[in-house]
Amino acid sequence: MSTKFFAIAGLLALTSALPASERATLTERAHGDCWLTNPGTQYYKCFQYDGCFAKDPCDPNSPPPPSTTTPCATSSATPSTIPSSTPTPPKSYEITRPRAYNIYVLSKEQHNVQDKTGHIDLNKPAGSRITTTNALVFDNVPKDAKNCRLMWRTVKPDETNSFRVDGNGQAWTRQLTGFPTGTEKDLVSFDGLKKYQDPNAQWSPLDFTGGENDHSERTAQSLKCAEQIGLEMTGSDGGDEELIRIFMTLGEKNGVYLKYDL
Repeated sequence: MSTKFFAIAGLLALTSALPASERATLTERAHGDCWLTNPGTQYYKCFQYDGCFAKDPCDPNSPPPPSTTTPCATSSATPSTIPSSTPTPPKSYEITRPRAYNIYVLSKEQHNVQDKTGHIDLNKPAGSRITTTNALVFDNVPKDAKNCRLMWRTVKPDETNSFRVDGNGQAWTRQLTGFPTGTEKDLVSFDGLKKYQDPNAQWSPLDFTGGENDHSERTAQSLKCAEQIGLEMTGSDGGDEELIRIFMTLGEKNGVYLKYDL
């Protein structure tokens, strides 16, 4: 006996419990919906089947009805790119050839002399105290610069590049709070630097010994970044009878320079 009979019998048993006015309505609705929505089908309910089918799915001799599951549409949207959480490392830049000035510390007559040069000359003649120090300034530093530091390096001597150390190669640098304008009332000189000197600022040591043969870059001092960075440099004042002199031209690859990150 077809299981369709049992399905219909079950439906009739269910409808028999309803009021007479609703029994035909429920039965007709089950079959009528199939004809309206899927012509040529009938209503079946058995096992996992419950719906409209062209063939009896409850008959074990019938092949299973085709699946009516609609496959999911393939998305054509381009997957969004997740931004990397790794920050971009900063790049380093250089400013070479700072403006340089000889500062005459020993002779009072030269305390207001402005002497612009293209080199560093820290000079202590034999039998004398140190006579010459230097003031340096780096202009046009980007306002967003970070990790500013004073560097130095040398190249083999040629017509434009020179480096020489006599005696002690020890030197010291100190950052200034500003820098003289170079005008008559604001000279870059021994006296002119005084108002830009911070008495609480520490001198940072650097050693130029061996620069004749070692041409690698070396850090001299960490600096506070500013759009204009001024500093002063002095050499050793020890050994009365000893000549101590550090001479270095300031070029693209020879001398002191400013390095910073952006």
